[in-house]
Amino acid sequence: MSTMMKKRKRHVSKEDVALTISSSLGEYGENSGTLPMDLMVEILSRVPAKSAAKFHCVSKNWNSLLRSSYFTNLYLTRSPTRPRLLITFQAEGKWSFFSSPEYLISDQNSNLVVVDNHMDVPKDYSFGVCEPVCGLLCTRDEWVLSRKKDARMMICNPSTRQFQSLPKVRSRRNKVITYIGYDPIEKEYKVLCMTICERPYMFKAEEHQVLTLGTGKLKWRMLKCFVEHFPHHKEICINGVLYYLAVKDETREDIIVCFHVKHEKFQFILNKAPLSTLINYNGKLGGIRHGFMEGGVAGYELWDLDIEKEDWTRHIHILPPMWKQVVGETRVYVVGMIGTSEIVFSPFVKSNPFYIFHLNIERNSITRVEIQGTGPLEGQQVYTFINHIENVKLIM
Repeated sequence: MSTMMKKRKRHVSKEDVALTISSSLGEYGENSGTLPMDLMVEILSRVPAKSAAKFHCVSKNWNSLLRSSYFTNLYLTRSPTRPRLLITFQAEGKWSFFSSPEYLISDQNSNLVVVDNHMDVPKDYSFGVCEPVCGLLCTRDEWVLSRKKDARMMICNPSTRQFQSLPKVRSRRNKVITYIGYDPIEKEYKVLCMTICERPYMFKAEEHQVLTLGTGKLKWRMLKCFVEHFPHHKEICINGVLYYLAVKDETREDIIVCFHVKHEKFQFILNKAPLSTLINYNGKLGGIRHGFMEGGVAGYELWDLDIEKEDWTRHIHILPPMWKQVVGETRVYVVGMIGTSEIVFSPFVKSNPFYIFHLNIERNSITRVEIQGTGPLEGQQVYTFINHIENVKLIM
């Protein structure tokens, strides 16, 4: 075989997993091997991520199994059935990530959720956080906000308590906007980055670059984008397409940019509403016109979209009478949607006690949910995410 040929990653099949588990169980006595292999895989794929992380220490065989692409992909397919609440904020020189157990307020009918601390990342400068995608997060604009030459964006996996710095973006510009997407076909995570040209009364994205995670040495690759636009920090990834809001450079029209993660191609559609927040509306793209709301708001518009047909459907909703009393003067933004009936809101700033709000659009009712476990700190900018899923994939 020529030495010039690239080494291919060995694909771990179900048969490989069977051999691994069989040899692993043999270490625990004669009767241990009677547990069916398929049942063992089922059990391991359903345990919490913290437990799966501990199982790496059981033996070399178990460590190999839990690191295999077969197992991590299987675990990822099961995780969406166990959605979690994720909260992160910066305080006292570190970023802290908190997560709840399975989070479905509608089913639990509870007004209280207790979260656990997943990980702390030591940082002496602030940064934003992208919308989580399949369990991973990417920091946003870290290089710009910090004003430090050595600052870099990073990837975080709260489930495995890991974080990894990304290569520095090489550019003469001093502003960058970043998003993370996931391709469910190739099972690849990609980070999309754009440097921003700032001129008086004119901003636009330049130097579009993409980076694929899990490919050994990480490296930014240049992309071509034929429509000049200025992106906003409002994004969501659904079924392999990363959507974000933007303004077209020439016409100043509001648009929605569709970045197809697998093929690394851009698509542009007119933001007719125009929407201020993008949401996952039961597996398809939806949006809400209001970027933020408070007690004095009387109603809102909810839209669902058919991207292929560019068909927009508007739903006008009047807020329940209790909205003003429950939310009061708290300034809240739309976190996302659970199914097609429940919209979740969160304050911009951490408070003590800390509440998020659930609006059930079928019953037209509002519920205030107290979040405990994040500590007594207050006044910090807080990022709240719903439908966060656990991922046991190691990023290093």
